[in-house]
Amino acid sequence: MIAVRFLSKSGNTEKLARAIAEAAGVQAVSIGAAESALSGETDLLFLGSAVYAFGLDETVKAFIQGLDPAKVKRVAVFSTTAVVKSVYPHIKKLLDARGIPLLEKEFHCRGEFKILHQGRPNAADLERAGAFARELTGELA
Repeated sequence: MIAVRFLSKSGNTEKLARAIAEAAGVQAVSIGAAESALSGETDLLFLGSAVYAFGLDETVKAFIQGLDPAKVKRVAVFSTTAVVKSVYPHIKKLLDARGIPLLEKEFHCRGEFKILHQGRPNAADLERAGAFARELTGELA
């Protein structure tokens, strides 16, 4: 099973989540939604977030803490940020502590925040996000 879970306060990461989910042929679900809990074995979890105040939102941390290491085979990170490069190191630390493998490949692009990076993620960013998903899901076949 492939799953896409994300947290998006501004809508930027949600745009990536939807592009990734469409390319993977699944539904993107917001972390915290009733249906966000994973059921059954997950071969690949696409996990998306932005950096909030130079770290991860508590909702994302709690979601990761709730993952079952016996059921989640691997995770791929995607993110949008205005300043910091990506959420990868923050998520890696939490997943390593849980014994859940994190792929080295990640997808990151700038996200619009106030006057920074107007219009991002844009159509090219969304196309690259879809290509990222197709590449990783193709590796499962």
